[in-house]
Amino acid sequence: MTRYVWDNAWVPHTEPALDAKHWDEVACVDSWRHRNGTLSGFDAHRARFEHTAGQLPDALWAQALELLDQPGDLFPRIMLAACRIYLEIRPAPALRTTTALTLPQQGWPEPRTAPLVKGPDLQRLASHRAAYCAPGTDDVALDHLAETTTGALVGWRGDTLVVPTATALPSITRSQVVRRAIETGVAIEHGQLSPTRPLWFLNALHGISPVDQVWVNGAEMTVPHHPETQGWVDWWWGTFARPDLV
Repeated sequence: MTRYVWDNAWVPHTEPALDAKHWDEVACVDSWRHRNGTLSGFDAHRARFEHTAGQLPDALWAQALELLDQPGDLFPRIMLAACRIYLEIRPAPALRTTTALTLPQQGWPEPRTAPLVKGPDLQRLASHRAAYCAPGTDDVALDHLAETTTGALVGWRGDTLVVPTATALPSITRSQVVRRAIETGVAIEHGQLSPTRPLWFLNALHGISPVDQVWVNGAEMTVPHHPETQGWVDWWWGTFARPDLV
């Protein structure tokens, strides 16, 4: 991993990454898969980060994109912590084409303290996932399938896209899916998701990853497949492009 700090330019930063006790200094974070110099939804990621961090100079983003313009899959993270902006350039983990989830049980703690802002709860969410994720599953769902510790969720009821109504992080990938549904005439309803119907895990690292298994109270359950999944997956990867900063 390579780290930089913004000081009218991205300057290499050799201090250690934040440890657990300093995560309370983090105001906001954003991250995405960056593939051979391209990404999906750059303007939306920038807007979500600046919603908390405040408007940042175009030069900051332009220089970040220059640093990221290299072959391969990266997983960059931009962070506002202790009033400074950091950029971490990390290799992307392997793409997850399907997702297995652990469903929450009564009495489990709520790890989110700032559910509408990405960043302040990352350490708490990671600790929650480590503590409660069942062996063989990838993530833990939160608040009746509102989201997971690392991504958003949507579901399907027949040909209708179901968007959860419970409080969840404003997800860039979920917004893209909803926008495409509107543009292509897919019906949308807001409600509670169910593992007895198709579920999709969504984030900017793995894109659209259908949930194929859930663990409920120690029992494994197969989640139905949505027949149009692959077409949506292909569409999302087709949104990758080189950002055009004016």
